[in-house]
Amino acid sequence: MDQLIEEILLETKRLGNEEIASDYEQFEALVERRQELTELVEERRAELTVTQKAIIRELLTYDSLILAKMNRLKDEAESSIRRMNETKKQQAAYNHAGVYDSFLMDKKK
Repeated sequence: MDQLIEEILLETKRLGNEEIASDYEQFEALVERRQELTELVEERRAELTVTQKAIIRELLTYDSLILAKMNRLKDEAESSIRRMNETKKQQAAYNHAGVYDSFLMDKKK
């Protein structure tokens, strides 16, 4: 469990660093690892050492930073999807080939 806590702390610090670009897959992996840790902590709550508790508290200090970066990624994805949908609408309007049922014929006098 100590190794899992340390790995999660290192990954949390790395993803929390503003200078390092990270994608949603890395955050997804971190969330899965944190879920593992949460389940272990619930099972072994009475067995946690003082050091483990301190590291877990340190992990919690990064929550707002990690959440902000995850929200930023979500907003970027929403914006990209919105732009793609707008582009599709514009292309559909431009490429619309309507049905023409009648012809106009001029007569020569």
